[in-house]
Amino acid sequence: MSVGSHDSHRPDPSTEPAADGPTELVPNEKGDLVERLSAGTATLLLVWLIGIGAGTALLGVWLLVYLLSGTRLGIGALFGGPGLYTALTGASGPCVLWLAGRAQGHGLGWFLLTAVKIGLVMLTILFAFVAVSMLVFGFAPGPGAPIAAATALVLTVAATLIWGLATWSADRYIARARLRTG
Repeated sequence: MSVGSHDSHRPDPSTEPAADGPTELVPNEKGDLVERLSAGTATLLLVWLIGIGAGTALLGVWLLVYLLSGTRLGIGALFGGPGLYTALTGASGPCVLWLAGRAQGHGLGWFLLTAVKIGLVMLTILFAFVAVSMLVFGFAPGPGAPIAAATALVLTVAATLIWGLATWSADRYIARARLRTG
């Protein structure tokens, strides 16, 4: 929201951010006032989005391995090197979704559909990596590959629906809280 440098260009006070709300007006490089998330809100939002993304990714990997092999991954696998990279990858999904749809008034359907699209792109990249790796090392997919792929697809869609709901709820909360109520 650009407010401008003249008092005549100031918006209606009822549309200015609340003094104790999640956003604040700060001058940009040109001296115009622009609205941005406050430091506390931005930090909390980032923790929320990263936590949702990392948690769903780790849970998804744990479920995938358990459903396909009956093996329960331990703490070392989930929170060691592979788990860290899995969590970082998963955390990027909700953050990208937030950047794509923040403060634009999108509904829940848009967030859910966009989250699924982001998740499917991420899964396609993973499948491509696995396929290229198999080609490089001379491996062929086994008979369980279609089942593994279908299970990964179902888990990805489930995780992305959680991303969409979590991101939409954060967006709606900030939108409601940013305006003065009276």
